[in-house]
Amino acid sequence: MQNFRCVSAMAAVAVFVSGTAFAQTAGYRGEARLASANSAPREEVIAGVTWRCEGDQCQGAAERKANLDGLVRECKKVVAVVGPVASYKSGGRELSDGQVRACNKAAIQLQAARN
Repeated sequence: MQNFRCVSAMAAVAVFVSGTAFAQTAGYRGEARLASANSAPREEVIAGVTWRCEGDQCQGAAERKANLDGLVRECKKVVAVVGPVASYKSGGRELSDGQVRACNKAAIQLQAARN
């Protein structure tokens, strides 16, 4: 009986520790490839996500995703700030070519409406 309690306690600790480690590594990650490269590195915060762009590659990172936006809506927010993209990935999903075109078009229309 003592052995069972000891093994149960060790299993509970292992589950707790692994769950905590997993929770700490979870966070938002996104990637975008710009349609045209930036001349200088830049960093922007968009909807709580820090986006770092160098050349035509952008990486977005945050401790957690702060909204429930769909993939295309996320893309539109990024494009409105950093410019048109050739590809966009977030949360293990990637936009199709048609979705990328829709994202770029909608973001450009949004920018025009603001001006």
